[in-house]
Amino acid sequence: MNPLRVGARASKMSLMQTAPVLASLAPAVPTILRPFTGAGGDRTKDRAPLESDGVFSDEIEAALVAGEIDVAVHCLKDAPTLDTPGLAMAGFLRRDDIRDCLVTRRPGATLATLPVGATVATASLRRTAALRIHRPDITVRPLRGPVDMRLQALDDPKSGIDALIVAACSMERLGLAHRIAERISPEILCPPLGAAIIAFQTREDDTTTREAIQPLHDPETGIEAAAERLVLLRMGGFCNAPPAGYCTTNSGTDGTTTYTVRAQSFTPDGTTTIDVRRSGSDPAAAAVAASHELARLGATEFATAQSDGLGQHADARWWRAKAPALGPRRT
Repeated sequence: MNPLRVGARASKMSLMQTAPVLASLAPAVPTILRPFTGAGGDRTKDRAPLESDGVFSDEIEAALVAGEIDVAVHCLKDAPTLDTPGLAMAGFLRRDDIRDCLVTRRPGATLATLPVGATVATASLRRTAALRIHRPDITVRPLRGPVDMRLQALDDPKSGIDALIVAACSMERLGLAHRIAERISPEILCPPLGAAIIAFQTREDDTTTREAIQPLHDPETGIEAAAERLVLLRMGGFCNAPPAGYCTTNSGTDGTTTYTVRAQSFTPDGTTTIDVRRSGSDPAAAAVAASHELARLGATEFATAQSDGLGQHADARWWRAKAPALGPRRT
C-alpha cells in the first residue's frame, strides 16, 4: 500500500506523542510524518486565543480535507467540538492518566503545602477556577505556550513562578514524569472533557486509512470519548471553556458494565461551581442526563458569559451579580 501520510502539530509534545503511533503502525503500514508549524495556538508570536474552537487543529484539518494527508493525530481535548464536514474521528489510543499535576521549582511541595502567596502559572480557565476554590491564598499568573517552554519559565529564578499546573500525561509523554511533584485528584481539579486521549481523524470516505489504523483503536476509550464529546456538543464548550468532566467505565462483578459521566461548570472566579454525575448502562444517555442537569442548574449562564468574551478576564462585578441568583449549587 502507499505510505500513510500522518499530520500532527510540530510542537515537541505533539511529535513525541505521535512517534509511538508511527512505531506501532510500522512495518505493516509505511508512514510519512508531516508536521504543521503554523497552528494558531502553537505560534511563538500572535497566538490565537485559547478560547477559539479549533485553535490547534484548523490547519491540519484543512490539509486532511484537501487530501494532502491521510490521518491527523490530535489531542482530543483540543479537537473541535463539531466534526468538520467530510471528516470523522476514526479511532482512539487507550487513555492515559487524566489528572493534572503540580510541577514545582523546589521539590517536595504539594498543592496543600505551597506557601501563602506562592505564584502558580496556568492559562487555563478551568485550572484557575479550581485554584481559586482550593487555594484562594495563592497567586495565579497566566502563562501560555508548549509545556517545555513553560518548564523553562519555571526553572528561571527571575520569572517569579513557584509552580505550574499541567497535564500529567503531558509530562509522561515528554519523558519528564520524574518532575511531577503531585498528581492532583480529579475531585480537586476536574480534567477537561477529552483529557489524555489521542484521537485519529480521517476523511469519512477513506475506508483504507480507517482500516489501517483500526488495530490502534481502544474500544473502551472510544466509548468514553463519544460520551464526553456529547456533553461538549450539548453544552457548547471547547478545550478552555466550561464544562469539564470525564466518563469512566465501571465493570461489575456480575459481568455487567456501566458508565459514569461527570460534568462540571464554574465561574472563572471560582465562587460558583456546578458538579453533576450520572450513571447507567448507556453512556450516551448518561451524558445527556448530565448535560441536562448542568443546564437545569444554570451552567449555560457560565458558557454564555464565556462566549461573550468575559472569560478569565471577566468583570468581577458581573460575576458577583450573577452568583447570588445561580448559587453555589452541587448535585
